[in-house]
Amino acid sequence: MDQIQIKPLSPDMAQIFTNYLDGLDFSHAEHWHFCYCQYYHINCSTAAWRQRTAEQNRLQAEENIKSGLMRGLVAMDGEQMVGWLNVNDVNQYALLKDDEELHQFPGRSAMVVCFVIHPDYRGKGLASRMLAEAVEESRRQGFDRIIGRPFTWSTHPERQYHGVPKMYENLGFEEISEANGEHTFVLNFK
Repeated sequence: MDQIQIKPLSPDMAQIFTNYLDGLDFSHAEHWHFCYCQYYHINCSTAAWRQRTAEQNRLQAEENIKSGLMRGLVAMDGEQMVGWLNVNDVNQYALLKDDEELHQFPGRSAMVVCFVIHPDYRGKGLASRMLAEAVEESRRQGFDRIIGRPFTWSTHPERQYHGVPKMYENLGFEEISEANGEHTFVLNFK
């Protein structure tokens, strides 16, 4: 795990990103196969989201990465991408634009919305390392805080794509709310 490099997603990595998701097995959550991490970037009804195709979302992801709208961190094992963390300015997530809890804070807030760790690298602390790097990267970028909404799903731990509460607690995040098993954690920088 020491050889894994965690770095920001750059516009020239659009194809690497979509190829990474193309190659993953989503049999544990079939409906994820077409997302390409666009769910939070598109504000539409559930019915409209389900009408979108994998190709639409793939092309949208590549566009959003190239334009700089979609940001986050990638974990690279040599030339192979083995992890993804969608972390960005909360205002870049169109689906969350009306979420009052997330927009109650003054200044700039970074938001963690999705981890996608390659199955061969799960359970080895990579997601926690990526979250720690997201905290540092958000500080470097001048954000006032970083927010996450992890949940615990013991029946299907592989579906905990927001991470788990313990990851956030270990980094000093403060839990500000919980609803239906989803926790909102905040780490203030200033």
